[in-house]
Amino acid sequence: MKILILSGRFGFGHQMAANAIMEEFKRQALDAEIIQKDLPAYFYPKLSKLIYKVFGLVAERYHGIYNLVYKISGKINSGNRPSGPVIYRKFQKMMEEYTPDVIVCTHPFCEKSAATYKAKSGDKVPLVTSITDISMHKEWFSNQTDLYLAPTIEVKDNLTRFGALPGNILVTGVPVRQQFLGTGGRETDEDEKHVLVMGGGLGIMPELEDLLYTLHEMPGVRATVITGKNQKTYETWKGCFDDIEVLGYVDNIGTYMRKADLVITKAGGITLFELLHSQVPMFIIRPFLEQESVNARYAQKKGFAHVIWDKKADFTAELKRLLKAPERLEEMQACMARARREMMDTELSQAVGEMRKRGQDYHLSRHCQYIGEFSREEYGYEENAQNWRRFACHRAAML
Repeated sequence: MKILILSGRFGFGHQMAANAIMEEFKRQALDAEIIQKDLPAYFYPKLSKLIYKVFGLVAERYHGIYNLVYKISGKINSGNRPSGPVIYRKFQKMMEEYTPDVIVCTHPFCEKSAATYKAKSGDKVPLVTSITDISMHKEWFSNQTDLYLAPTIEVKDNLTRFGALPGNILVTGVPVRQQFLGTGGRETDEDEKHVLVMGGGLGIMPELEDLLYTLHEMPGVRATVITGKNQKTYETWKGCFDDIEVLGYVDNIGTYMRKADLVITKAGGITLFELLHSQVPMFIIRPFLEQESVNARYAQKKGFAHVIWDKKADFTAELKRLLKAPERLEEMQACMARARREMMDTELSQAVGEMRKRGQDYHLSRHCQYIGEFSREEYGYEENAQNWRRFACHRAAML
């Protein structure tokens, strides 16, 4: 069985969700062949670095433009409109190269590309879309998607309004890696508060200087700052404070989350669900990207995030009050546990089991069809073709 997982590095949440799904496939199906691809890099190997560099620049410095494009594209329902012939030919070439039994997409561009291929080729290969935004952006919907992994019940309701069948929507949350699942409890220190500061994969954290000096000046507070792949931020602040550890990109971020009493972070979709599984409250400072604002409002409504919205408000005073109120932190943690139960009704392991079943059914039907066509061409009569088809189906079912 072959699984093709497609994503893109527009931020790192999409890639992390893809990694989580890949990990679960490996855990369940040791003999499966898993191909994971950055689709923009596969389609445009010479341009992808520039594309991602421009994206990062716009997201960091020109977020007004980013938000405008995001809002406009969200008003366009392209579920019935496949992409052009260039995308189709590129995707067809990839399908001929890898011949997958399941396609899993964690970014709208990947889903639309796969949907274009399915619409124009007639291929019935199962297409699975894992939605990494709490906001139901219309770019996530496609008539050719066979199974959705929705982050919340509300997103499932939106998908059904767009035309998706409820039985083809599993509410899994945004998939997170194994290190965030079954953690075995928090590892906090009763004698001091530990604060984790994260700026997402791009390492973008607004007003970081004021934040770090505030944390440094608070007695009984230690902090860890993870700058991701933002090398400039890492080099600027590493070693500046004896009570603040500054790290770059780390693979075991779940370990740092379990030791934290509070996480100060951007409201990215993947980060929100990693924290939900780790049961650590969030502190969000003036979200500026549109989908992160939606995520922050949702987390605030559910009671597990403290959000600073006012651009003129003194967020340092709010942070100090929160860290000095252990009962408030405990209340937020209880809200996280309740929200997790309310938001999701399917474990990732169950969703991957369903993907495997659909992939095996497709593999079986494709194998039977191939053998049937081969026997008709070779021997020229239907009775023999039917015998060959029955034999092929029996053999495929045993694989």
